[in-house]
Amino acid sequence: MSSVKERIQAILDRHIIVKDAAIGTTLVGTRRDLVPDLVSVDEPERVQAMYEASIKAGAVIITTNTFLADPLMLAQCGVERTTDELVAAALSAARAAREKSEKEVFIAGSIGPSTRNISLAIDLKEDELRASYRTLITALDREGADIFLIESITDVRNAEIAAELCREIAPEKPIIFSAVLSKIGGLLISGRSVEKYVEDLAKFEPLAIGFNCSHGVKNIVDNIELLARYTSLPTYVAPSAGVPDARGHHPETAKKHTETLRAAAERGLLSIVGGCCGTTLDFTRSVAQMARHYKPRK
Repeated sequence: MSSVKERIQAILDRHIIVKDAAIGTTLVGTRRDLVPDLVSVDEPERVQAMYEASIKAGAVIITTNTFLADPLMLAQCGVERTTDELVAAALSAARAAREKSEKEVFIAGSIGPSTRNISLAIDLKEDELRASYRTLITALDREGADIFLIESITDVRNAEIAAELCREIAPEKPIIFSAVLSKIGGLLISGRSVEKYVEDLAKFEPLAIGFNCSHGVKNIVDNIELLARYTSLPTYVAPSAGVPDARGHHPETAKKHTETLRAAAERGLLSIVGGCCGTTLDFTRSVAQMARHYKPRK
């Protein structure tokens, strides 16, 4: 049987791959007092329905509801549920939705940035971060994630630690790296250059590399064009729907989002495309209708 990476590359021979939209936005909206990861345990049927709708809308990659599920982050959020419980519930919903769809769908295990940028932290040791990531990555592997999605990277050292564990625990599973950009062109939110970001993480031979969230779709597309100068890897793009206002509402529409991505697709810059904060099922549907018409960067 072909590996996950080979199967994904076979799809990239045909068209751009679509990933699902924002899980947090879908499950809890603008409520900042709620932890989306808990919904997998408390309302598993709602999480499964979310995945089913995403697949129907055209998503080929669905993301586990585990962005906050490493033990350090759960402790900071005051969550009493364990990483193992949350990951098992999230993967159960994703697997059930995939099975029901009878389509070729890949499950990306979400690995967030945890609680601290380890390069700057004075109250957290690297071994503590490593242990927290180990718990999450072991659970994602055990419960059947196909891909490790190391996302919302704000400190490349955090990403390196997570990737080292992914390679140790499940060396055959592909990794996607996705960083958060600053408003300043060519720089991550940490101040590291896009060029250095690519250079530092290329050693892990990722499936794709790119950006998520940030300051909306144009911010990411502009920087993907820059990233493409430094690597031949497939690109990963999951923009937010713009910077939210004081009430947490995002300004960008699915139409604007898609048209900006279409311009990038026409220039051959896109490989895997999804959505982050503020994006919904309408965004997935709109992007999927566009993506099938364009050959990806691969």
